[in-house]
Amino acid sequence: MNSLCHKKWLSALDECDAHITRIQHAIDHLDQKLPLTKEVYDFLSDTDIAYIDQIVFRFSKLQDTIGNKIFPLGLVLLGEDIEARPFIDLLNKLEELRLIPSSSKWMEWRELRNDLTHEYPDIVADRIDALNNLKNALSEILQVFQKIKTIVANTSSV
Repeated sequence: MNSLCHKKWLSALDECDAHITRIQHAIDHLDQKLPLTKEVYDFLSDTDIAYIDQIVFRFSKLQDTIGNKIFPLGLVLLGEDIEARPFIDLLNKLEELRLIPSSSKWMEWRELRNDLTHEYPDIVADRIDALNNLKNALSEILQVFQKIKTIVANTSSV
């Protein structure tokens, strides 16, 4: 189990790193246009929109990978029993271990993810706000990712 868990852990780390690299590339491309305003948003090129789509897609995938793989595998590698526990219990354990700021913060990031994936033409202002909030949320999520990665590496036999 530990060997299989270790392999899955390494694969999940690689998956996250790939998402992070793509997100950073897209943010670098858009950097001079951030934070977005309505005026800037209205005149984004097709290429800019493609980069925004890349950020949103990869941000969603990064969050999914962290939540579905990194969190549970990390807890197992730290010796925690997570079998048959609901996700909120995993979040509470991660908060107790100080690996995430709070379970409510994770849920806030999930809500942002949902806001980003729903694109309604009549509420462009909400989309712009969500895109502008993404950069800060991403920074915080990357801190969580680095923290759990470091603690698991230093604590377990990974």
